[in-house]
Amino acid sequence: MEQVQLDAFAGQRVLVTGATGFIGAHLTRALVARGAQVTVLLREAARLTRLGPVLDLLTVHRGDLTDAAALQQCVQAARPRYAFHLAAHTNVERGRVNDELALNVNLIGTARLLNALADCGVERIINSGSCEEYGDSEPPVTEAARLRPVSPYSASKAAASIWCEMLYRTRGAPVVTMRPFLSYGPEQDTVRLIPQAIVAALRNLEFPMTLGEQTREFTHVDDMVDGYLRAALMPGIDGRIFNLSSGEETSVRDAVTLIFRLAESQGRPLFGALKYREAELWRSSGDARMAREHLGWQPKIVFSDGIARTINWYREALSRGVLH
Repeated sequence: MEQVQLDAFAGQRVLVTGATGFIGAHLTRALVARGAQVTVLLREAARLTRLGPVLDLLTVHRGDLTDAAALQQCVQAARPRYAFHLAAHTNVERGRVNDELALNVNLIGTARLLNALADCGVERIINSGSCEEYGDSEPPVTEAARLRPVSPYSASKAAASIWCEMLYRTRGAPVVTMRPFLSYGPEQDTVRLIPQAIVAALRNLEFPMTLGEQTREFTHVDDMVDGYLRAALMPGIDGRIFNLSSGEETSVRDAVTLIFRLAESQGRPLFGALKYREAELWRSSGDARMAREHLGWQPKIVFSDGIARTINWYREALSRGVLH
C-alpha cells in the first residue's frame, strides 16, 4: 500500500460542502492547517461559529444543493482538485415528513454536485455516506453488506452511495464514499447523545434516557477527519466504499455511565425513563479492515481518552457561555 503525505494538500484547491457541520468543520480546519486553498459551499442560514477561526482564510459561496445554478457557479469558480461532499439533510426521524427533503437534498443534490464536478476535471470526490445505510444488517458489517435503511435519511444516503458507484462504473467518476459510524468530540451539537449527556453531567442534572442496551461504535472526530483526508490522496481507490469505525463497541448505557463518572457529576442517568424509538437499531458495528488495508487508516484515540478530552471542551464552553 502506498503511503500518503497529508501535507500534499498544501497549495491545492479544495471544495467542501457541509463545512459548518460537525465533521465538516473539523475537516475544513484541518485542510486550512495543511495549506489548502479551501472553498466552502454554505446555505444562507448556515451558522459560521465552527468556522470562526479560519473564516478569513476561506472562499465562501452561498447556495443550496437543490439549486443547480448555484452549484455550477460555485464549482466553476472553485475549480477544485479535491472535493469533499458532506452536506446533507440529516434528520433521522422515521416519519414521512422527511421523505421529499431527504431525497431532494441527499440524492438529487448529490447527483447535481457530482455532475458539476465531473465537468471541471476534479481529481477525487469524497462522498460522505452513513453507517445508517446498513440499518439492521448483522454486525460487524463490511462494505459488501446488504443495505437495509430504516429512515428516509438512511434510504436517501444509500441511494446516493449507489448513484456514486454508478457514476464510477459508467462514467469513470473519481468518487470514493466514506461510511462513518457514530462520531463524537468537541463542538458537536448538544442534540446528539454524547454531548447531551456531557452537558447534563457537567450541570449535575438527571439525564432521562432509554435502558441503553443498544450498542454503538463511537469514533473521535479527529480520527474521522484523518480517514477523509487519506481517502482524497490515496491513488487507485476510485469507486470504493470505506467504513470508518473504531472497532470498540460500547453499549449506550456504558457510554453514558462513563461520561457521568469522568465528569465527577452529582447528577445521574435515569435508565429506562424513555422508550426506545421505533425501529431501534440494537447493534451498530462496522468492519473497517478496508480502510486499514487501503488507506493506512487506524483510529488512534480510545473512547475513554476521547471522552475525557471532550468533557474538558464542554466544561470550558459552559464556563464561557458558548455552546453550538
